[in-house]
Amino acid sequence: MNFSTNRSQRMKTALGAGLAAVAVLGTVATAQSANAATAQHPAKAARTSSAPYVINHYGEENADKGRAERSPAHLVLSEFTSAQGLHWKQWDGKQAVATGKVTGNWCLDTCLDKPLNATVTLSDPKTVHGKRVYSSFTLKLADGAGKYDAEDLHGKRPLATS
Repeated sequence: MNFSTNRSQRMKTALGAGLAAVAVLGTVATAQSANAATAQHPAKAARTSSAPYVINHYGEENADKGRAERSPAHLVLSEFTSAQGLHWKQWDGKQAVATGKVTGNWCLDTCLDKPLNATVTLSDPKTVHGKRVYSSFTLKLADGAGKYDAEDLHGKRPLATS
């Protein structure tokens, strides 16, 4: 019986050690994977860094005063233009760049149901009420401005900062 008890204890100890090793390896692999994902996707790093925010007025709850966000999926650029389905490629201390879909009151007859592909660039960070926020945006339609004569499509435009 003594031999059987010792063997059983050794097996339990070995099993416990093996499970602990697997848990440690899993934790290390998860941490390495997260570090690699951050290196491959700079916009993800923005969520935890000291990079500027954007004041977003998207949604009913933010319409009046806005909310400071980083890498939002939807963004109100101006009273004329909004963006949705944004995929942020860059978000750092100088600028933020995303691709997505835009719509505006300047294209309601054609883009309300089918938003236009565009690149949005946020820039010119400044400090407002103690927070660094982007203060300008540039909007470029994938197919060019074409028939749309809208202020938001011509050069750098001011972005809400509060």
